[in-house]
Amino acid sequence: MKNIFLLLLFPILSFGQIETSLKLKVGILQNMINKGEEGETTFWQTKGKITFGIVNYTEEQNPVFKELFISQFKELIPIFKKMNVSEDEKDTAEFVKIIIRQEEDFRNLLTKEQLEKYLKQLAEFEVNNPKANESYSSLFFSEKLLNLYKKSFK
Repeated sequence: MKNIFLLLLFPILSFGQIETSLKLKVGILQNMINKGEEGETTFWQTKGKITFGIVNYTEEQNPVFKELFISQFKELIPIFKKMNVSEDEKDTAEFVKIIIRQEEDFRNLLTKEQLEKYLKQLAEFEVNNPKANESYSSLFFSEKLLNLYKKSFK
């Protein structure tokens, strides 16, 4: 699989949380892109359902998050495809910076209470539920993981 090159781009990092989550993020996005037009719908519905279960969006928030997730998918496709073709470290870094910003965009739309629930639940998964942590890490960032990414991709 071409995406294995991502792991080779980070020789200073051990095979840890960043590599695992990046591999998951690349894999889920590749899966969605492979679905063609259906991939966009699957992407926003998956992100929406996963987070709704934690933060319980209001009726007013539902269309806002749908639009956010659709725009995120559309933004990721070109850099994702470029990164896979070029296998260039700069393209990978650009991809990572985009997913970091997208996480921050998502968090900025949550209420204070929703953000607290979200961060608490993701932290709980990191400690007590590795399978759930993997699922959530494929699309979102715990606070700890986000900080690791930010340190590594300044």
